[in-house]
Amino acid sequence: MSGLNFCRHVLEEARRNPQRLALDIPLMQGRRCLGAEQCTYGELMQRVSALQLLWQQQGLQPGERVVVIARPSVDLYAVVLSLLASGLVAVFIDTGMGRKKIRMALADARPVAIVSMQALLRWFWLIPELWSLKRFSIDRTTLGSRSLSKALTAFKGKLASVDSGTWPQLAEPPTGDHGLISFTSGSTGRPKGADRTHASLDAQHAAIRHHWPDADGERDSPCFPVMVLHNLSCGMSSCLPQVDLAAPAQVDAAAVLTRWQQQGVTRISGAPAYFRALCDELLLRKTTLPQITSLVIGGAPVSQLLARDLLQVFPNAYARIAYGSTEAEPIASLLLQDYLHSGEQPGVAGLLVGEIAEDTDVLICNLPANNERLVNESDLLDGRCGVGEEGEILVAGNHVLRGYYHNPQADAENKIPRADGLVWHRTGDTGWLDERGRLWLSGRVKDAVQLGSQRRLQPLWLEQQLDALAGVQRSALIGHEQQGWLFVCCDEPLENLKSALLALLPAGEWQVARLKYMPVDGRHNSKIDRPLLRQMAAAGRTDRVVTWNKTESTSL
Repeated sequence: MSGLNFCRHVLEEARRNPQRLALDIPLMQGRRCLGAEQCTYGELMQRVSALQLLWQQQGLQPGERVVVIARPSVDLYAVVLSLLASGLVAVFIDTGMGRKKIRMALADARPVAIVSMQALLRWFWLIPELWSLKRFSIDRTTLGSRSLSKALTAFKGKLASVDSGTWPQLAEPPTGDHGLISFTSGSTGRPKGADRTHASLDAQHAAIRHHWPDADGERDSPCFPVMVLHNLSCGMSSCLPQVDLAAPAQVDAAAVLTRWQQQGVTRISGAPAYFRALCDELLLRKTTLPQITSLVIGGAPVSQLLARDLLQVFPNAYARIAYGSTEAEPIASLLLQDYLHSGEQPGVAGLLVGEIAEDTDVLICNLPANNERLVNESDLLDGRCGVGEEGEILVAGNHVLRGYYHNPQADAENKIPRADGLVWHRTGDTGWLDERGRLWLSGRVKDAVQLGSQRRLQPLWLEQQLDALAGVQRSALIGHEQQGWLFVCCDEPLENLKSALLALLPAGEWQVARLKYMPVDGRHNSKIDRPLLRQMAAAGRTDRVVTWNKTESTSL
């Protein structure tokens, strides 16, 4: 046994303020709110203790994996904390990646139990990997599964008070230190299980707290559910927004804003599509929300228009853009005011993402195009880029995840060992460092647009210029068979925008298509779904596509 249990932070905060609100969570059924549930830190620890007794009763041993698939609720966070406190490993699986990849993830995780909702557990017989598992229903009783609510009731007599003597007992994490494993679908191959150890959870908590300081008694409303673990470790109250987390862009903004005012929320965070809806509601009302004193936006590129609107409707907020990833959070951040000023700089074809986070190393490299796997640090240093030179972004630090769970192929492709025992993580993003050491983002390695046999361009900065044109709602540039494609969501015929669009596009032949809506990622509804656009280009929908030619002589 080795290492410290991450849950010690939450337990310390609970002992300090047992009567403080820990969680206030709306119970969502799609976009419909069925009510809300709350609990204090003391009550949360009671639930965690009861669940610990259940896991012991069921014979679960430290180091074993338990799959958790459920909507945010008080019981969900109690389950996760009880698993961590017991030295068990919580495994999260993105159910949107399809049955085949779900089975791959289950085969890699080799769990002994699953905690989920009755609506999913009743279909367990369709997935052979679930047949032998112990099954627990987090909401209603279902055939073949045990109800967690009944288990909590059974232990009620033993845990009737907030006496800290009945609270969780923390196990030392087993060798290997696994805490949380999150499986997401890659574009090809097996799903990747991001392996958060207790040590990396500690380091990430410290990095976020340094980067986004909190004050005693603050109330946070994160649209990123994983942030609740950080909040609980800080002693903050988490009041989740009234939103379907599967479709945050379709939020009932009026309901969210009303709930924030009622709850006294002071901190908020979310992705661009979510904040766009909130801004539109406040602008429509011609009002602001001065009670918000801290705001973080991340998960996708932020438009200059959205940055301006956020500063207008949240006038008292210390508002920042956060840049990071599942494997490395945070990497960098900057104030929205600085981001707006960066857009005024001529000749800079990139998006500023800011100052590098504390105790974080960033390396910009020109990596060999024909070598996706690099095995040592010297290969990276040989390709190091100079100031202002674009390349792939790699990041290292104690909070950067060192590997994927039982996936040596993904490790070989994305992790390069460092001499100090840490790793360089390949983000897959491209950008550069300026003379002040600030990080700029230009795109992703896989999203570069190939124009002919020679020229390649990254799309992010150019898309922002196109999006700023009157009549353009959103644009996307992709490459297909060395040809440039421009997809445009707009209110008027493409021909009316042709001259303005061509003025910004590089010289060459462009296939241009008008879309009713821009396909986006399912997680934050903010990132453009470029693989789907490439499929559309490959399908050759000639009835919706026009060809525009721009020569060097006509470029502006």
